[in-house]
Amino acid sequence: MIIHLNEPDRLILRGTTSVISAVLCSILLVVVGLSLSAAVAGYTAGWGVAAGAVCIGGGIVWLVYQKTEVVFDRASNLLTLRKTMLHGTREDTITLENVKQADVDLKRNERSNNRLHTSYTYRLCVVTGAAQNRHRVALSHGYTTSRRHLVTAQKINDWLGVPDAPIAVGPSMADVAEVIKTLGFGKST
Repeated sequence: MIIHLNEPDRLILRGTTSVISAVLCSILLVVVGLSLSAAVAGYTAGWGVAAGAVCIGGGIVWLVYQKTEVVFDRASNLLTLRKTMLHGTREDTITLENVKQADVDLKRNERSNNRLHTSYTYRLCVVTGAAQNRHRVALSHGYTTSRRHLVTAQKINDWLGVPDAPIAVGPSMADVAEVIKTLGFGKST
């Protein structure tokens, strides 16, 4: 998510998965092109591979592509979260008085085998609700290795008037699950 506009009465963030979608489309076109050229050369399996690539690759692009726009608007006292995918647009609103702060969800990178310096992936979110009933609403499409979400969360908190709100200070869900399992409260394997 990138801050598109930062004014006293309005903060707009935008994000997209267009780069990964373009890469997937390029791979899909290469596979379809090679399959069709093989089919024209007399290999009948090429037709099946091309049809399968269009169906499977097209389905993956259909699910992956997403444009997100988040608008914090003091005039209407609303946070509007708009997610546009190839199959439609979904729009959710939350009153600004319900938004307590921006935060970053942490997820331990399971591919990292360095237990002393664990790496994390990050997802931008907002925290809503009363102290007894907090909810985390994801703003970004998924987790990423970019630490940019930490800076973006701080800028959102500055705009909301809570510059000292803690960001990504708690344990990740993987850390909590490991403690629960160690204590014997998790599923037995």
